[in-house]
Amino acid sequence: MARLLGVSFASVNRWERGHSSPTGTTIEVYRALDAVQRQKVSADRVLGGEPLAPGALLHRIFQLAYGGRK
Repeated sequence: MARLLGVSFASVNRWERGHSSPTGTTIEVYRALDAVQRQKVSADRVLGGEPLAPGALLHRIFQLAYGGRK
């Protein structure tokens, strides 16, 4: 999750422990990734087989989180 958000592992750890929280658009991406993780979507499905442009990866994450599974 930290790598996808472009933050350190320690930052995500602090968020999950309630010591701090993400800000700005990072919080929306964090929530979407959390929703995907809770649905037990594999990392392979999130990342896909080919490298994606950042916008396309974000689109995939939000689609998996909120758009239902296909």
